[in-house]
Amino acid sequence: MSDEAPRRGPVLPPIAYPVLGLVFGGILVYSFSRVLLAVKKDWAPAIGLLMALNVLVGAALVAYGSRVRRRPASFPLLVAAAAGVIGIGVLALNLNEQPVAKAQGGGPGVVSVALAAQNIAFDKKDLTMPAGAKVTLSFDNKDSGVPHNFALFSDQAATQVIFRGEVITGPKTTTYSFSVPPSPGTLYFHCDVHPTQMTGTVTVTAGGGGGGGAGGGGGGPPTITAQNVSFQPTQLTVPSGGQITIHFDNKDSVTHNMAFFNGSDATARVLFRGDPVSGPATKEYTFAAPPPGTYFFHCDFHPQQMTGKLIVK
Repeated sequence: MSDEAPRRGPVLPPIAYPVLGLVFGGILVYSFSRVLLAVKKDWAPAIGLLMALNVLVGAALVAYGSRVRRRPASFPLLVAAAAGVIGIGVLALNLNEQPVAKAQGGGPGVVSVALAAQNIAFDKKDLTMPAGAKVTLSFDNKDSGVPHNFALFSDQAATQVIFRGEVITGPKTTTYSFSVPPSPGTLYFHCDVHPTQMTGTVTVTAGGGGGGGAGGGGGGPPTITAQNVSFQPTQLTVPSGGQITIHFDNKDSVTHNMAFFNGSDATARVLFRGDPVSGPATKEYTFAAPPPGTYFFHCDFHPQQMTGKLIVK
C-alpha cells in the first residue's frame, strides 16, 4: 500500500482559469491606462517602459512554475504588485482636474478666451472680459515658422503693460493667464513681433457680468474639452445662421476629434468631421451652421464613451 498522498485536482473547472486570466488582465490593462492618462505627457513613456519590464520579470517568475510558487514570498509579491497597479489606476481615475470655482459673492470668476493668429492677423480684433476676472487665454499660432504672442496694455500707445505673453513660433499653441484690471473701460492688445498689423481691443465690463467655463468667455468661441476620455460639456447651444466655431481642447495624451451628425445618432448623415487632435493640444473647428434643431456629436476614436448634443437655435 503506497503512502503517497492523493494528488489534488483543480479547484475550479478548467475553463475558469483562462476566463479569470482574461478578466484579471483586462482590469490590469484598464487600470494602467488610467495611470498613463493621469500623469504628465513626458512621464508616460518612462512609466510604460517600467511596466513592460515588470511584466517581463513577472512572466519569467511564472515560467519557473512551482519552483517560484512554492517560495513563501513569491506569490504574495506578485499579487501585491497587481493590486498596487489596480489601486493606483482607481486613484488616477478619480484625479479629474477640478473645475475652478467662481468667486464668491457674485464675482467675475474665471473666463476662458480663445484667440488665433493666422496670416499675420488675429482672428478676432474685439474681445470682452469682466472687470477683475482671471483670464485663461488659449493662443493658437497657425503661421508656420512665424513668431507671435499676445500682449495687453492699458493705453493705445502700448506703454503701460498689463500682461505680455511668451512669443511662440507656429504652428503651436500655448495658454496665457492674467487678471483683468478691476475698473471697466477699454484695453488694447497687439503682437509684439507685428505691433502694427496685429492689434485689437478688449472691452472691460462691470464685474459679475460674465464667468468662465465651457462657453468660451466673452469674445471667444464656445469650448469643448476632452479629458479622461469624455467631453465637457456634453451639450452645446449655438445660434443658427452663418458659421459655427468650436474651440476643441484635448487634454488627454491620446487622439480625439469631434464629428457632428444630422440626426440623433451616428447613423445619420455627417454634417462635419473635425481633424484628429493628438493631445494635449487645441484646435478650432469651423463649419456652416445647420438649421435650428438638435444634432448628435461624438469622438470617432471613442464613439461610445464620448458623445453629446449640439442645439442650434
